[in-house]
Amino acid sequence: MDQLDRYVFKAFIKTFLGTLVLLIGVAVIVKILDSIKNFPDNKQGAGLLIQYYVTITPTFVTYIVPPALMFAVAFTVAQFNRNFEITVMLAAGRSFRRILRPIIIFAAILTVAFFFFNEYVAYPASYKATDISYALRNRGADARLRKHDHSSNLTLRFGLRYYTIGYGAWYESALIGFHLLELGENGSIKQIIEAERAVAEGKESRRWRLYNVRLSRFDANGLYVSTDPFATLDVELQETMQAFQNFYVEMDSEERSIFDAYRLYSKRKEAGGEYSVFLTEFFWHAGYPLVCFFIVFIGGMIGGRLKRGNAATSIAVSMLFTLAYFFLMYFGSAFGESGSIPPFIAGNLANIVSGMGTAWVYFRLDY
Repeated sequence: MDQLDRYVFKAFIKTFLGTLVLLIGVAVIVKILDSIKNFPDNKQGAGLLIQYYVTITPTFVTYIVPPALMFAVAFTVAQFNRNFEITVMLAAGRSFRRILRPIIIFAAILTVAFFFFNEYVAYPASYKATDISYALRNRGADARLRKHDHSSNLTLRFGLRYYTIGYGAWYESALIGFHLLELGENGSIKQIIEAERAVAEGKESRRWRLYNVRLSRFDANGLYVSTDPFATLDVELQETMQAFQNFYVEMDSEERSIFDAYRLYSKRKEAGGEYSVFLTEFFWHAGYPLVCFFIVFIGGMIGGRLKRGNAATSIAVSMLFTLAYFFLMYFGSAFGESGSIPPFIAGNLANIVSGMGTAWVYFRLDY
């Protein structure tokens, strides 16, 4: 890195860090004003309240870094252009790509750092902050379980047994809308059990009591034999309540890291359940940090084309790009979660479009 590289990088990094700190500060203030009304009866003291805001602060970085980086690149290059410094650099024999090299190298390093920060700091912090918020609302240790008491639409497979559950009332150790299809060794239907409610004796017990039951039997060839109704029926299943509860989701999407998403995807896939939402999340987590790299090319090109570089124009440019990126990101995720498009494309739709834009910029950048 020569003297000119250091000059470019110094101008950029000051703008980037200043913008990042400013936006994080604004986000924290907005969060305080928005959430403090949710803790009117806080009996835990000010210490826990301060801990909550400190814990939740890293989550803001996840969504603030892209617009801060976009603004810093566009503003820095636009200022160089406005002061005719770009012209001098080009006249000295440097291409525009070469001028941006120190910022590009920084963006590549930031992309890797951003991934690790998100997955090891931001999302775990969000999960912890939610638990602290329950304490500030004077709720017990079971607050998270109560919040996710009804986990709906479970379709699971354990060997030759296929379960469909309306929802799991985990706090009551019950499965509502219970349906079991069991196959024999030859693949034919062995029995079908339908119950309004299935209650386990304990999380590790295989003894279940079923309510309002219909038990359909089949012979060894899978031919229907009979159906018998029961008000209650005690059965012993190979699965425990804990086996079903392993597949329920105890955290919201903004609390799940890439490791949580992959764990849930693997469990759902193994059990034969719907897993598109978690696989889409996995690809989104893996691809999202690339936005830092794309921004440098696109922001640099736009900044270089701004004849009157100023803060207002740079803010407008960075906000438009950021809004477009997040729109494509959520648009793709919505279709991926519904299974309308493949999870890889859904999780990376914003990156695919940004990548094409970056490729176009790359061949237009030298001027």
